[in-house]
Amino acid sequence: MKKLFFIAAAMLGVVSLSAQEKTTSAQFGIKSSANMSSFNGKDVNNNDYKVGFGAGFYGHFPITEQFAVQPEVNFTRMGGREKTDVTEVGNTTVKNYNKTTLDYIQVPVMLQFYPAGSRFNIEAGPQFGYNVYASNKTQVSTYVNNTVYNTEEKTDIKDNVKDFDFGVNFGLGYNVTDNINVGARYYMGLTKIGDNKNNNNIEVGDVKNHSFSVGVGYSF
Repeated sequence: MKKLFFIAAAMLGVVSLSAQEKTTSAQFGIKSSANMSSFNGKDVNNNDYKVGFGAGFYGHFPITEQFAVQPEVNFTRMGGREKTDVTEVGNTTVKNYNKTTLDYIQVPVMLQFYPAGSRFNIEAGPQFGYNVYASNKTQVSTYVNNTVYNTEEKTDIKDNVKDFDFGVNFGLGYNVTDNINVGARYYMGLTKIGDNKNNNNIEVGDVKNHSFSVGVGYSF
C-alpha cells in the first residue's frame, strides 16, 4: 500500500509543476487503474490487502470554470485476504492462506473542484456497485521434514455476497493535457458485502469493502 501512495504522489507531484488552464468542453474517455483493496468492519480480523485492477469509461461535464461532474462506468476487481496463519507442531509447520475475490460493475458519480480553474482537482462522490463474481481461495501448505504438501480449494461464494454495494470516493486528480489525466482515489464502502446470514444460516457479520487506487484516463 505504501508503494501505491508513493506512485500516486509522484504522479501528481510531477505534473503539478505545470499551471496550464484546463479545457472547459464536455469530454468522453476511457480509463484504467490499479488498486489495493481490503475489508473494513467491526467483525474483520487479521485482514490484509490484495492487488486488483479496473477499466471503464467516463463522461466529463464542466459546470463552471471550477466545478465539473464526472460519471463513470467501470469494471473493478477487488476483495481482500487474510494474513498467513502459521501453526507449528513438532517438526510439522502448517501455513493457511485465504483470499477473497470480488468483481463489480461500479458507477461512481464524482463532483470535481478545480482551484482557481487550474488543471488540479479535488473530487468526491457516491459510488454504486453491482457484484458479478465472488470467490474464495484457500491454500494450505504443510511442511514436514523439508517436504512440502500443498492443497488448494476455490469456492464460489456469489450466493453469500450482496448484489449491490454502495460507498463514497475521495480523490485527487490532474489533467496532464486536455486528453490525458491521472488520479488517486480512496473508496469507503458503507454497506455490508454479505447478507446478515448466508445460505447455511450462519451470521456473516459487519464486513465492508474499501480500496486505494491510482489510474490514468484518456479523453477523446
